[in-house]
Amino acid sequence: MTMRLAMPDTVRTLPLCEPARAVQEYAKIIAELRDAPDGSAADLEAVASEAVDAARAGGAFLMAVVTPPDAAPALLTGAVLEVPPSWSVDTAELLRDSLEDVGGPDVRETITLDTGLGPAVIVQRVPGAEQARERRPLALQLQAFIPEPGTGRMLLLTLACPSAAGWAAHQLLFGQLVASANASRHLPPPIEDSFEHHTYRL
Repeated sequence: MTMRLAMPDTVRTLPLCEPARAVQEYAKIIAELRDAPDGSAADLEAVASEAVDAARAGGAFLMAVVTPPDAAPALLTGAVLEVPPSWSVDTAELLRDSLEDVGGPDVRETITLDTGLGPAVIVQRVPGAEQARERRPLALQLQAFIPEPGTGRMLLLTLACPSAAGWAAHQLLFGQLVASANASRHLPPPIEDSFEHHTYRL
């Protein structure tokens, strides 16, 4: 079984399975968003290379730039996690409670959301004084834990934005993206990279 998500046009996916191409495409997107001057390509490729390397090192197989109208650009990543053998509404609520208790001081809200694959857990992280004192990145985040029944794994989606501008638009888009999760029995062709075992179609 394959998980499918409905990606809107405002989500521009990068080919993480081809790192060099992903860096080039990400650098091009950054240049467009910043209206970068001529001669800045090398600097932007260095920034893009660092971000792509970090995503891959963190186990991500999905990386995308999210640009809803009237909202600051955000970065969407996806990684595979193990899930308890029997995922249910009760399991989802236990995970939600756990994230509220031990998820850290930046966890502001947790909810469960119905999908075509069962309940998903969404966490909203908003940095505060604790993160500023520790000089940690002050990015707003939405995270979703979406199970893929019968596989022993789940998809962890993370949307991060360094600005609160248009955050409501990001919340709406993220909720719609998570709610769109459903099953497809059409397997994609194998991908020859370090994440060849995933079967997510995004």
